[in-house]
Amino acid sequence: ITPAAAEQLRALGKKHSENAPVPHLRVTVEPGGCSGFQYEFAVVHDDEELQSDDIKFNQHGVMLVTDEVSLDFLKGATVDYEREFIREGFAIVNNPNSETACGCGSSFALKQFSMNPALD
Repeated sequence: ITPAAAEQLRALGKKHSENAPVPHLRVTVEPGGCSGFQYEFAVVHDDEELQSDDIKFNQHGVMLVTDEVSLDFLKGATVDYEREFIREGFAIVNNPNSETACGCGSSFALKQFSMNPALD
């Protein structure tokens, strides 16, 4: 997770409540999007929303949360916060498991897809 993403997550926590703890960022990979798989981001304000089997990473004073299946798609990738002319939001950048991505960056195709087919 980049410093920019961590800072944005802290800012979102302050918008939620000035005295609230820093929320967590949940990142998952789901089938869909125009390239085959899509990234989904959710801000988790309450530890009660965490699952016992969640995988947690702490960096720059914030926690990123994902599940075991999504982790396989995300290994080696970076979570950033991007500000562009038409969009701003969390984004996955430099994903070594991605062969191609759609123009908006919210979906991707796996490298060697024939060896890693999507599961129904």
